[in-house]
Amino acid sequence: MQIVHNQNRHPLIANRTAFMIIGCLEAAWAPLVPYVKGAFSLDEGTLGLLMLCTGLGSIISLPISGLLCMKFGIKRVVYFSGSLMALALLAISLMVNVWLTAVMLMIFGGCTISIDVAANINGVAVEHIKKRNLMSGFHGGYSLGTLMSAGLMSILFSLGMIPVWAVVICMALILTAMVIGCRDLLSKEGLVCANETADAQPVGKKRFHIPPMVIVVGLLCFIMYATEGAVMGWSAIFVSEERGVDISDAGFFYTAFAVMMTVMRFLGDKIIDRLGQRKVIVYGALFVASGFLLVTLIPHIAATSVGFALIGMGAANIVPQLISFASGIKGMAVQNTISIVNALGYSGILLGPVAIGFVAKHYGLHTSFAGLAALALVVAVVSALALRRRS
Repeated sequence: MQIVHNQNRHPLIANRTAFMIIGCLEAAWAPLVPYVKGAFSLDEGTLGLLMLCTGLGSIISLPISGLLCMKFGIKRVVYFSGSLMALALLAISLMVNVWLTAVMLMIFGGCTISIDVAANINGVAVEHIKKRNLMSGFHGGYSLGTLMSAGLMSILFSLGMIPVWAVVICMALILTAMVIGCRDLLSKEGLVCANETADAQPVGKKRFHIPPMVIVVGLLCFIMYATEGAVMGWSAIFVSEERGVDISDAGFFYTAFAVMMTVMRFLGDKIIDRLGQRKVIVYGALFVASGFLLVTLIPHIAATSVGFALIGMGAANIVPQLISFASGIKGMAVQNTISIVNALGYSGILLGPVAIGFVAKHYGLHTSFAGLAALALVVAVVSALALRRRS
């Protein structure tokens, strides 16, 4: 324990910064999509296949991310993956050819998951060291990173800067923040020491049996990630087609969701201390369901805006607390538990928007959003039962 404390003077700042790096890098890619589409004259179907390369890279990276963290330590994994991710994004911005872009997107997706798994494992270990609820605040760093990076890239593009220079400026700032802010992430020795003091299964012990509760938590994360992906991918289309909002203003409805999620994540740890993990997850899921029903059932712009804000407020602390809960499940090494939960959860971001689009094509976006409300209620019920013993 003394070793961990001496080597990590600012572990909370380092962990938040690691999550912020993921958010910044992911958000920096989004504004590049129209430029890539135009540069290679891609139709929507081909662009969709190109973007799936990110998911393919993520799937390839998931089985080894936890092992890399245990072999090299959290800090080295974050430094290497963050640097490689930045170089991949820079190569994408050059738009040399579509095949190179596809390969770089695979690397980009793989590094995203490596940092995500590393940051979550580090967060679980720091929670055990500090004996405090900290995971929501850590994930708040991700939300803040997405807002900062998307805003910076949008400003640079609005000033007429070409993509490659916009990426260079953004990457320089992100990498500087990573080098300075992530210095106190856990080393290999510190991670082992931290987990040996925890109640969870020792990280070095190999297990081939997956406890059923790990799958349950992963599926709950799948639903919540699908919810976030639905708002990100379909909110602007919904308000423009169903509410008559001009496409140039449609992004503000997602902003209401993103800002509320960021605020609630930074407040989340104090809320957890007051209400407890179980209540926050259950009440959050109920807020999500209420938000989707408000968006779906009341055809008014104000109600739609409030609905998306409710979804952001409710969803903010569910995934962080489910991951924190999963770290205490017996019968499996911590890094393997986090990897599996992240694998199932992240697949929700990849598959959720696609499924929503399929349902919307046949039955309308109203039906898709109503279905998400029903799934949020499932999260509330299952979480209330699964976390009852822990509370």
